[in-house]
Amino acid sequence: MTKNFNNHSSQEVSLISNVSLRLQDRLGGAIQGLEIEIRGLGEKAKDVYHASSTDAHGLMQFATRKGDELAVYVKRWTNDSMKEIARIRVDASLVDFKLTSPKTRHKVRTRVDTNGEGTYRRGTYLVKKGDTLTSIAKLHCTSVDFLKHVNGLDSDRILAGQVLKVPPVKNRGADAPRPRAPSDTQRSPSSSAPANRVPGQAESSSSNASHVPVSVQEQNTNGGPTHTSQRPAPPIIFPLRTRPLNDRHAIYGEPNVGREGDYSWDKALTEGGRPVARFGTKRAKGRLHAGRDLYVEKNTEIVAIAPGVVLRCSAFYMGTNEVSIHHTASDGQQFIVRYGEVDPSSITVRVGQRVEQGQIIAKSGVLLDAGRPLNVVGHKNVSMLHFEAYSGALGFSVAPSLSQPGSHGFQRRGDLIDPLSILQQGYRATFLSSPALQQTGDRKPIGQLCTSDQGKAFIREWEGVYFDVSRENVLYYDDSKGYCTVGWGHLIAKKSCEQLGYRHRVSTMPKRDALALFDADVLEHEHRLKARITAPLYQYEFDALMSLVFNLGGLSKTPMLCEKINSCNYRDAASEFLDIENKSRRRSEHNLFTTGTYDARH
Repeated sequence: MTKNFNNHSSQEVSLISNVSLRLQDRLGGAIQGLEIEIRGLGEKAKDVYHASSTDAHGLMQFATRKGDELAVYVKRWTNDSMKEIARIRVDASLVDFKLTSPKTRHKVRTRVDTNGEGTYRRGTYLVKKGDTLTSIAKLHCTSVDFLKHVNGLDSDRILAGQVLKVPPVKNRGADAPRPRAPSDTQRSPSSSAPANRVPGQAESSSSNASHVPVSVQEQNTNGGPTHTSQRPAPPIIFPLRTRPLNDRHAIYGEPNVGREGDYSWDKALTEGGRPVARFGTKRAKGRLHAGRDLYVEKNTEIVAIAPGVVLRCSAFYMGTNEVSIHHTASDGQQFIVRYGEVDPSSITVRVGQRVEQGQIIAKSGVLLDAGRPLNVVGHKNVSMLHFEAYSGALGFSVAPSLSQPGSHGFQRRGDLIDPLSILQQGYRATFLSSPALQQTGDRKPIGQLCTSDQGKAFIREWEGVYFDVSRENVLYYDDSKGYCTVGWGHLIAKKSCEQLGYRHRVSTMPKRDALALFDADVLEHEHRLKARITAPLYQYEFDALMSLVFNLGGLSKTPMLCEKINSCNYRDAASEFLDIENKSRRRSEHNLFTTGTYDARH
């Protein structure tokens, strides 16, 4: 039986851990109604400390003492016996374990056609020449075993023209039919919606839209809707809508050692680099860093990671403010988060107000030293979100303040915890997601994407152009290979301008005509991109890839990049940019792909 925290002294409570245990299948879906027993180890293997079934989110919760080593048993699918699937050690006040079942009972629903034949509701795939079960499984973010199971295949052999049942996806290729317009009550995310919207957040004209479940409409091979389901919002999301600038592989992340420096937020204190953004770093006068710093552009929107109630809005550090919120996630997790170093004038909430997941609470501020911007990284002022977390073991009131100068080295209240696990959970839900969330998440099918105006401006900045004195005309010129070119990299022919009758940097073309040629080139390169990439993308990811294709003429030289993206491995795919020629442009495209920052300065 779960212990009642209200019956314990504060000292006893500090020794108790609140454990959340999630069970998911190999597609990332919650396993509901699974009977679980928490037992001891060794001689205590028969002692059952807790027994219950997982809820609709695949979650069960219980309380135990810190330091306990426990075994997790689940009921078998085939009989009433219990099987040990994992061992866990509880070493914190708030612990979240996620276990993936290697074998799961897959229920394949059908609906009856008018002709009486059963039709698979989730989706189908027409096998093409050269396809294998492995490539199809990667395309749909699933496994070969699952495809064989739902299709009743005895071997890996498939034939061109064969129709396979597949999991629910939205990553149809460029040749996939466009979906029919949904009704007002079943509207899919609009193609004009913000590219960086938090996955799962409903569209709204208000900037403080709640993070709520959305309808996800799947398509069959004829383009018609076959199934509409509700996808619940994840328990915790990331407090930013774009990746931090000190994310690994970003401007201030791991690969930039020797350039900007490695200020990665998500490493352990001992993992090297410059750990000033991490929990536990030594500060001035022996103080320890009490949170994790997420570097961002100034005035970046900060959102609530879960539903909660505002406890405090007050002055914080060097001209910035803090917002402290008592969060209660949908899976029962409770904790306090202090969102620090926000712009005082940007705070949109007040003490006592209830906030919803995904609601904008403030914008990032600027640290000021005697009224002047403070240099944070090298000689640069970098804005950030200072993120602190408290387990709530000492209560959910912030009176007195969470800052306590007379306490331990962190100079914070005693239930301060490293917020890394909370941030990582939100990061996975917002940017990486489980395969199931990737398939129905906020990324759009690549067939529905085209280059944005920001993306075109980004490409033009890198391509460059030669204007005449009036700046109303552009000049013809010979490129680095000696080929005649005009405008923003438009190739006239693989001959010099002189051979074609033009004078190098003298002959001109009206600017409007050069822009028309550029737009035509963009369309041509979009076709080349969609011929190689089949996975869904955010708008800024698409724009980054378009810049790469525009520069290289295609993606034939980047097979690993294509393979990782098509496998929905977006994070590892980002590092592939840095291994391609033209390093300066590649780094800029890499930062756009990972953070959504359109910065073409070079």
